[in-house]
Amino acid sequence: MDINRQVGALSRDSVGLIPGIFQALTHMGPAAGVASSLLVAIGFAGAATPLAVLLTLVIVLLISAAVGSLATVFSSAGGLADYVEQTLGSRAGVFVGWLYAPLELLIAPIVFIFFGQFLSGTISSSFGLNIPWWIFVIVAAAFVCFVNIRGVKQSTVTGVVVGTAEIAIFAALAIWMIAAPGAQNTAAVLNPANSLSHDWSGVFKAVIFSILAFQGFETVAPLGEEVKDPRRTIPRTIVYSTIACGAFYLLCSYGAIVGWGFDNMASFASASSPWSDLAQRFWGPAWLLVLFALVNSFIGNANAGTIAASRIVFSLGRSGRLPAWFATIHPEHLTPSFAIYFQTVFSVVVAIALGLALGPVPAFTVLGAVLTVFAIIIYMLTCLACIRYYAPKRNQTLGEIVVRLVCPALAIIVLIAPLYYQFLPWPDYPGNIGNIVSIIFVVLAFASAFIPARKPNLEAESAN
Repeated sequence: MDINRQVGALSRDSVGLIPGIFQALTHMGPAAGVASSLLVAIGFAGAATPLAVLLTLVIVLLISAAVGSLATVFSSAGGLADYVEQTLGSRAGVFVGWLYAPLELLIAPIVFIFFGQFLSGTISSSFGLNIPWWIFVIVAAAFVCFVNIRGVKQSTVTGVVVGTAEIAIFAALAIWMIAAPGAQNTAAVLNPANSLSHDWSGVFKAVIFSILAFQGFETVAPLGEEVKDPRRTIPRTIVYSTIACGAFYLLCSYGAIVGWGFDNMASFASASSPWSDLAQRFWGPAWLLVLFALVNSFIGNANAGTIAASRIVFSLGRSGRLPAWFATIHPEHLTPSFAIYFQTVFSVVVAIALGLALGPVPAFTVLGAVLTVFAIIIYMLTCLACIRYYAPKRNQTLGEIVVRLVCPALAIIVLIAPLYYQFLPWPDYPGNIGNIVSIIFVVLAFASAFIPARKPNLEAESAN
């Protein structure tokens, strides 16, 4: 039988609590997030970046309360799209699904673009070798595809290994800079007047890219059919990974300010590789450890994104929203093989095409805008779904009311601010491309919610 035509169930009980936590952590890509998304955030918040990170952590914890509460009831490869469909109706679920799928599909391309540019530039400046950035995109994508096809257990184990390494190295460097002789430790990082705009607008603009850094905290949800005891494991995984990554971002953002210089943060964001510069300044030849951590982080980030994206695309194929090919299961490894191959080709094509057309850095900015808009809309609807599901329930404790109703409501309200600053003031080229693409995709996703899904005949596909 052709392995590319087999349709069935994903591998059950393959992922435990610790691998699940690292699936979320590596999807957030702690070191990669520090070197990319938070680098952009510093360009707005400057020395007040830890304040922006702290606010984002609170927002994400409010969202995680909603996601975790729904995960105790529902578990499927559809993740948040399934949660919304089960509570707000099929059209709302389809709308979220058509935002959730491209969001996750774009994680690997945005990671590969920054990874290729970073590694190419670092090798050129440090070792004098000029290797095109897109070469690293192809090599990294092939490796991630191989790991994912082998099985979710192996791919999440990879996440544990690379996640532990990158967190340990970056945390050590941050602590080193904070404790170094002459370090100017200060609580002024929590004053919005110290942002580069000298007010809250710089902080909230930094929150936008901080949300991008946190994006992926919920990605263990699409592993609902493969996680052991998902209704207990997934909520705990989401909360633990969010707190761990938030603490890491706070430590690193504060360490960067102390190490670079409180009054010099405007030059930090414009540096080609500020974390490599900091590592060389404080660790000398041992800066190669930071290079190792960043490579690990980018690969782990792309790996985790591929895990989540392939499960979401798989669920769309199984539900009939995509051709049945997307619901293909590998007979030996029980992984969504066709979805993984599709994700790999899609990632390489998008990363190289967009990177060559706009340049790697502008391409990263454009994709970052698209991802942020999608993520905020999805999170807001997920919070609304949580309220809709639990509001009619009787005999809830005060703690349950706070977690299931108050936290999601606060999250919806707070998320309005970064969504507002994403569009107003309207950014210049090429930043406006991201907003235009976001609007087009949101309109198309809304329209698709009114298109009837074809009914998949999985038994017939399996027989073929």
